[in-house]
Amino acid sequence: MPWALSVPLLPEESLSSWLVRAALRQGCDPLSLTGAIWPTWRIWTRDIDREIPLARMRPLVNASGNASAKFQKAGMRDDCEKVVGYSLPETRTWPWLLALGSRNRTRHGGQQVCTLCLAEDSTPYLRRHWRFAWHTGCRFHGVQLVDECPACKAPIEPHRLTAEDQHLAQRSRCHEDFRKAVCTSPLPEALSFQVMADRVLEQNKVAFRQASITPADWFSMVTFFIGVVRRASRRPASPLGDALLSLGVSVTNSQMPLSGLAFELLPVSERRALLAAVERLMSIGVEETFSALVAFKVKTSTLHDPRKSPPIVLLPLLSRLSHHPHGPHRRRVSLAHRPMSERAVRASWARLKRRMKAEPTS
Repeated sequence: MPWALSVPLLPEESLSSWLVRAALRQGCDPLSLTGAIWPTWRIWTRDIDREIPLARMRPLVNASGNASAKFQKAGMRDDCEKVVGYSLPETRTWPWLLALGSRNRTRHGGQQVCTLCLAEDSTPYLRRHWRFAWHTGCRFHGVQLVDECPACKAPIEPHRLTAEDQHLAQRSRCHEDFRKAVCTSPLPEALSFQVMADRVLEQNKVAFRQASITPADWFSMVTFFIGVVRRASRRPASPLGDALLSLGVSVTNSQMPLSGLAFELLPVSERRALLAAVERLMSIGVEETFSALVAFKVKTSTLHDPRKSPPIVLLPLLSRLSHHPHGPHRRRVSLAHRPMSERAVRASWARLKRRMKAEPTS
């Protein structure tokens, strides 16, 4: 039976945003609404922004009155598969899509918002593009995106709102209003990279070294450079760190990731630091970047994991570097009660803080 109150999808709205708005519009919480539509499907234990499977579509179409094509268009699968160039599995982390880190209905992160966009909305809602990992700022308002509650530091979990909360700008844990949050300025380089990546996603071919490559090849190249910057940040006093510093890329930035988490799991502050560094390399050009690597005698084995193939588009440039294959690894004999390094402690602490965000403090 169709709902008494219809709820159309808004421009660029994510699926989870629409489901939460639909529930609040009907006067109930999201868990009750989705339980009525899919009694045996625990929808909030998965990342519903990715897609609603066709097998689950009919009950939603019948209840909402919206066409299935609108829900399919609102899903993230098509864009994400264009970014990676292959069919993505239903589970596991998707490259370049922020990971929610779900455990039952609890989230560790994965959602970010522009508080000024929410403030201007007559009906606050979440945009699809806020889920892309390369988005760190709002290009319309020139502010950094927010990925946690400024007051209680909880992750953004709109699916845990109740009917009393009334709108999506409400925070599910402390019930403060996101629209009243103080905005901060983004890194201009990270915002510039974001615009560049958005433009690449809209195209079918991208110009690269007097040739055309696919968006998947372009994002693969960017993933490679993110890995290079992260490797250099672990050992700033190295030929790789010196080469990047000569190009104006500092790898000693305090915002560089320490946790070792995948890029899609990093907070916005750490992602923007990495993307700002990559934007610098992209603006300089890959030719000059690799010339600096050659000049500082950086080995190919320093740049990437030898167990993984580097991007095809970079193979001609990588061939300029000397190759120093790793020999057989010798197992290190650990000393009893040997203390962990400072970096290892900081990495463990960063991962622990991410897990702690998912649970309220007493």
